[in-house]
Amino acid sequence: MAEPLLEVRNLIRTYGGNRSLLGGARPVLHAVNDISFHVAAGETLGLVGESGSGKSTAGRVTLQLEPADGGSVRFAGQEITGLSPRQLKPVRRQMQMIFQDPYAALNPRMRVGSFVAEPLVVHGEDAHKDRIADLFRIVGLDPAFMTRYPHEFSGGQRQRICIARAIALKPSFIVADEPITALDVSIQAQIVNLFQDLQDQLGLAYLFIAHDLSMVRYLCQRVAVMLRGRIVETASVEQIFSNPQHPYTRSLLDAIPVPDPDRPRRKRLAFDVASNIPPREAVMAEIAPGHFVLQP
Repeated sequence: MAEPLLEVRNLIRTYGGNRSLLGGARPVLHAVNDISFHVAAGETLGLVGESGSGKSTAGRVTLQLEPADGGSVRFAGQEITGLSPRQLKPVRRQMQMIFQDPYAALNPRMRVGSFVAEPLVVHGEDAHKDRIADLFRIVGLDPAFMTRYPHEFSGGQRQRICIARAIALKPSFIVADEPITALDVSIQAQIVNLFQDLQDQLGLAYLFIAHDLSMVRYLCQRVAVMLRGRIVETASVEQIFSNPQHPYTRSLLDAIPVPDPDRPRRKRLAFDVASNIPPREAVMAEIAPGHFVLQP
């Protein structure tokens, strides 16, 4: 079996734990608590869960935008946890991120053409306007827009600009952190189609972080379900949607609105994230072994 492009093992990221200004101890928050997953070249892995489950933190730590407190991140066979910014620079050419809020990601004082060209300048590559114009065409924008400022664009256009910047260095892996959440529904479909087109053209692999399961079903090959900093189930898209094994996964699927009053719905589970998480023994007794990953 070929080595995956990205391999994350037992990744941990915590916050707090230090003394407050008044001398009291701050509680420790395990935002990412011993998670493991992998992404193959050209694959899209969906990372799903409710707000606060640790999805975005997992994406940032995977790219080493935040340091890991434990565990391992290997990219293309190279261990990247603990590397200095100078050592990470060559790796960053191959690993990029697209953020949830495109306007916050853009520099309001910078023309968007310069914004897209910035990664090329940082890495010492040719940032000629013809190359930037090609990037604009690839993401479906008129190159004449290069001289405009971010406030002159719609939300969907801003996200396309951020995507153009992310692919400028021809990376092999992109973390897309809820890239369609801030967009209108009609624009969401266009951006998801753009992700697919870029994957076909450039051979990209994605870690697609989302809570919209319908988009995950359309775009991803595998899904990892995250709850309270842990990955509780990992399976193919077909398995997740046809035969979910973990009660929390079933609860997420039951929350999907169905625009058909006559269509039968799966029985909703009484699963309270805050106080009614089943113990490991109960879950393991209910589920056939080997169908999902439940971390202790």
